[in-house]
Amino acid sequence: MAGKLDCLIVGGGPGGLTAAIYLARFRRSALVVDEAKSRCAWIPTSHNHAGFMNGINGLDLLDRMRCQAVQYGARLETGSIKSLRRLDEAGFVAVTEAGEELAAETVILATGVIDDQPRLPDLFDAVQRGLIRVCPICDAYEVIDKKVAVIGHGRDAMGEVLFI
Repeated sequence: MAGKLDCLIVGGGPGGLTAAIYLARFRRSALVVDEAKSRCAWIPTSHNHAGFMNGINGLDLLDRMRCQAVQYGARLETGSIKSLRRLDEAGFVAVTEAGEELAAETVILATGVIDDQPRLPDLFDAVQRGLIRVCPICDAYEVIDKKVAVIGHGRDAMGEVLFI
């Protein structure tokens, strides 16, 4: 086990990377462990991120945020955390999928959302072209005054329809 981190961040989407940027700027040792499956990577153009009034592609946003985090001293690793346990008063120990133990004073779980996506042909391409929207938070504004169809199931589907 290497030296103890100030913070282990599980998840390298916008939330985890924002935390890494701030922690690194505060001179804290921060490690982001990310599976590289961020929902943000699917966004063709995000208008929800401050400073990008004309929008930014999700992959470009993630790349910029990674570069900024590293510039300030955060470390980024691709991988998975398979277990996490709290030590009495000495922080946490995480074990990666590869079996490496990581000790940290604090842990931020920024694991994001995993969508239950419909099984449709060329789904990624359809999302990139704006034909299919995935996130009501991100996309509701984009479809104001437009006719839309919603694919959903369970009790949450109607709530998303009303939100959009």
